[in-house]
Amino acid sequence: MRFSQPTAARQINRLRVLNLVLAEGQLSRADIARILALNKPSTSEIVEQLLSENLLEEQGKTITSNGRRPTALTLNSTAALVLGVDLGALTTSFSLSDLKGNILRFERLPNPPQPSPKEHGQQIIRTCMKMVKLAKSPVSGIVVSIPGIIGEDQQTLLSHDYWSWKDVPLAKAIEVNTKIPTIMVNNVEAMVVAERWFASEKEHSFFFVNWAEHINAAMVDGTTIKTQGSRFGHLPLASTGLCRCGNIGCLETMASGWALSDKHQGAGVKQLAQSADKQVAEDLRSACQAMAMALIAASSITGCKKIILAGGLSNLDDDYFGIVQSFFKEHAHHQLSHVSIVRSALADKSAMLGSVAVALDRWVFQRTLLETMSELQ
Repeated sequence: MRFSQPTAARQINRLRVLNLVLAEGQLSRADIARILALNKPSTSEIVEQLLSENLLEEQGKTITSNGRRPTALTLNSTAALVLGVDLGALTTSFSLSDLKGNILRFERLPNPPQPSPKEHGQQIIRTCMKMVKLAKSPVSGIVVSIPGIIGEDQQTLLSHDYWSWKDVPLAKAIEVNTKIPTIMVNNVEAMVVAERWFASEKEHSFFFVNWAEHINAAMVDGTTIKTQGSRFGHLPLASTGLCRCGNIGCLETMASGWALSDKHQGAGVKQLAQSADKQVAEDLRSACQAMAMALIAASSITGCKKIILAGGLSNLDDDYFGIVQSFFKEHAHHQLSHVSIVRSALADKSAMLGSVAVALDRWVFQRTLLETMSELQ
């Protein structure tokens, strides 16, 4: 797109107006013109276009101390919807969301240990079709988040991180059956987008870890999210412990949800966190220390100033999370003392909201495009 062309400029300003109203909640035409440094005729033209698209709506006159009372504009959050699908390790979740990220309908399916791409894919397609049929407004797009490497077409899963899925055109199949634009995205990348979209993360650069049934990570630098091909969970930390990848002593053998569950008769993270068993407590402490060791390595290599932990295990009690922070401070190089380690503000909703955030960005607000343009200026 050549942004110097008038049509392209109008498209960009339309997105700027739409994102501004989303962020501020309620604005007048004059407010929009002033904040975005647009002339009044251009502002009025864009607003009228958004009103005709039903994306904005007028809410009556605002209160002023004097002069004419301007008309308030707000986002019509139900004018369009998006569908987010998260293929987790244990379950597949479906979230039908409005334009503000409010989940209007939610469904979850259990995943078999090694699901068939054909059978599980058909079940996913059927559920997507049902969700689209039940939607009371048009669905702008569908995003499927999945741990794996996605093809350049964003519709084919080249390989799954943990299942034997290869060259599976899942997004294409969903699109053909639902008649809704559909793409796939790496699950950690989607979680990072959710962190910025719904948790208002402002840090330009940070290291992000999904600490759950499996462990994977991303290095974030502005609009660049590097995650595909990352094997953070398989960082070798010990001389014992057989990992599911076939190697010995990976971080996952010490700190993942599956490893802890295997040690304690299939108990889930929430069950382990509530257990009074001393061995469970010791294993959770060891998991936190192992994660801290891995974070020391990550911060030493990347030079990141902030680390965000998401996923089920990041939501352990403060005492356990404190072990991660204190072990890091005690054993990291003194030049890493500035690194902050925090939980995701989205808690257990990070994965669920990831695909929703990408869908809103891709098909409605295109915030990443605006941020990329800003970085290039």
